[in-house]
Amino acid sequence: MLEALSRAAFDRDIGRIDPRSAQMYRWSILESSFPILDVLFDHTTAAPLRLRLNCTEWDELPPAIELLDSTGRHLNTAPPNGGGVFNGGPHPNTGRPFVCMRGAREYHVHSSHTTDLWDNYRGMSGMDLGGIVLQLWRAWKRSVG
Repeated sequence: MLEALSRAAFDRDIGRIDPRSAQMYRWSILESSFPILDVLFDHTTAAPLRLRLNCTEWDELPPAIELLDSTGRHLNTAPPNGGGVFNGGPHPNTGRPFVCMRGAREYHVHSSHTTDLWDNYRGMSGMDLGGIVLQLWRAWKRSVG
């Protein structure tokens, strides 16, 4: 995909993330500069979770999503009780815990899901960058209570 188209799709999706909603959800957007969307989920009683979405070739390909601690170090274990969304791994391509959910590159390239194509979801409601982050926040929120 042409970088200019990918950048335009990224900017469109970032522009749709409502700052008031992000504040209500306790998200801190640490970076939103193509191709990186870096978001920190905060919680009053649980360790924060940071997600770095690498959106190279968005939305031809889903974002690659890294699970990080608040300082930006890769997690060695997946957040607990994530309802299958946060997989302890290791992912065959990265060797780390990963997001196992439609809309995550790691899901769609995993040998268990290669027939569940991103093209089946691309452009659907809730499958833009903000929607993917919201789905991840909901899974994380359920896991931390």
